[in-house]
Amino acid sequence: MSNVVRSPAVNSLTATLDGGTTRFTIPPMTHHETQQDEPKRGALARPLDALAFLLPLIVFYELACLAYPGRVIAFDLLQQFLQLFGDVGTHAPGLAVIVILLATHVASGEPWRIHWRHVAWMYAEAVLLAAPLLAINYLTLLAAGPEQGDFVAQLALGVGAGVYEELVFRLVLLSVVVIIGTDILRLDRRNVGIAAITISSVVFAAHHHRPIGAEEFELSVFIFRTIAGAYLATIFWYRGYGPAAGCHAVHNIALSCAQFLGG
Repeated sequence: MSNVVRSPAVNSLTATLDGGTTRFTIPPMTHHETQQDEPKRGALARPLDALAFLLPLIVFYELACLAYPGRVIAFDLLQQFLQLFGDVGTHAPGLAVIVILLATHVASGEPWRIHWRHVAWMYAEAVLLAAPLLAINYLTLLAAGPEQGDFVAQLALGVGAGVYEELVFRLVLLSVVVIIGTDILRLDRRNVGIAAITISSVVFAAHHHRPIGAEEFELSVFIFRTIAGAYLATIFWYRGYGPAAGCHAVHNIALSCAQFLGG
């Protein structure tokens, strides 16, 4: 007769076989083995990499705004919200992006190391993801092109829209809807995700028009922006804030370049 006892502290089995004692050592589980069955992290995966990716865009927008007075609506909305907590400077929204990503990194518990290959891939990914959006724009002619104006100013607005509209309507609004639906109301996550993408896309499209935005309502433009919002929200859901903001910025930059080259 044999008795087998496992010692979890030392990862071993001690077996007594016919009066003799034999110990078998169990190799410890690797990090990959302990993590392989865990769900993938959500839309803020690798926030430090996203920050390294977005920081040049934020700096470009802030520097351009020193020379050109125009601001992205989402930037102004974010600034107005921050002013509820006291007097803030014009650079507060940009600092808010940095603080949010740094705080998310701290909460993730990951080491303070930037994966530069991932950062480089995000630039390539932004271009690739923008291609379908540009194709829809070209084939349907539903989208509103950038307003006429200085080329650098249009580039700045396009980059700022990518960073701050994705922050407000995807990172904040979509995430809040998901938190309310899944954590508070305990609804099915898939259905909540669909609802969150839909709500954020419609609100994103609507904010360009009066009374929030400066544009008169035009159905075809509203439809395109709703479709674009759903596409960007899907990228945010599966790939994260960085790729969604990058895709949005590349789309706007491409339109500004096409307008500039087209005369």
